[in-house]
Amino acid sequence: MTQYANSTFSQWLDQFRLTGFPNGIETQGVGVGAVSYQLTSAQLLALQTTAVTLVPSPVTGGGISTPPTGFLLYPTALTAEYVYNSTAYTIANSDNAFQIEHVGKSTALLSLLVTGLVDQTANTIASNLPTTPGSKIATTNCANLGLEVKLIGTTAALTLGNGTVNLYMEYSIICLF
Repeated sequence: MTQYANSTFSQWLDQFRLTGFPNGIETQGVGVGAVSYQLTSAQLLALQTTAVTLVPSPVTGGGISTPPTGFLLYPTALTAEYVYNSTAYTIANSDNAFQIEHVGKSTALLSLLVTGLVDQTANTIASNLPTTPGSKIATTNCANLGLEVKLIGTTAALTLGNGTVNLYMEYSIICLF
């Protein structure tokens, strides 16, 4: 196994600007990032067919220093804050959930049910950790891909509502060899 100096990891992780909380930190060659994103009412109503990118794909090539196989972005925690406006959302079925996936893929990395969250008439918060600890994903299905949120479950998932959802997600940035 090749031993890499911490300065090498630092060079690879430069593009993520891991300079401070909550933007992210680097510890022993693993970057820790965080992102917050507000889903509008229009985005929520369309989320079952139109995914929203939360973390863009890492830059590779073009003179940017990267690890041999690239990067893996892996979510570690998700919190959703529903901000009620004047109409709660109607949910098609109890299986509807926010799902964090790699961009363009369908493997669930994190999942959070929307029942009890966006169907409330008051501001509500829900949190979740990875749903599939120890999951196996081929490198070709995760290397150098960003992270997106989709709404999965019975169609049509959400109707009528007009509130927003603030998503707060923490993720690891792993250098692949």
